[in-house]
Amino acid sequence: RPRRPPPAPPRAPRHRHAPRIRRIPLSRQNERGTMAKTKSSSGGGIKGFLSRAGSSFYAGGLYAKEKGLWLAKMSGKVGFIIATTSIITLMPLIFEITREGQMIENEKQQVKDFRSQGYSDRQLQEIGFCEASIRRAPSVAMAK
Repeated sequence: RPRRPPPAPPRAPRHRHAPRIRRIPLSRQNERGTMAKTKSSSGGGIKGFLSRAGSSFYAGGLYAKEKGLWLAKMSGKVGFIIATTSIITLMPLIFEITREGQMIENEKQQVKDFRSQGYSDRQLQEIGFCEASIRRAPSVAMAK
């Protein structure tokens, strides 16, 4: 339970020209009842500048740390979203491109077999082979 402050003493009548006595709040008094020293600026000169600069750098460091952590969290979230989206959209595309390349290689092998049996390019097109399978290497690239 919090302590109750003692009751205030009765006020004495004061003279009309007597100076008024100000009460000091308890928050500004130390244990002996006297007024605590207030923190004043550190004065001028290099000593004052350095003492103020130290606290400014400390406050700036705390601010940078806070904003850095926030930025790391946000970039982690954005990175996760980009990574999962690209996996979902790009992986099927990569699989399809690989499968198409394997299919063209199979058709090239079949076209090679049909050519050895005497089929022409036109006949191979009529059978239904794709242009990429039927295409031959240019004559310049052929070794003699």
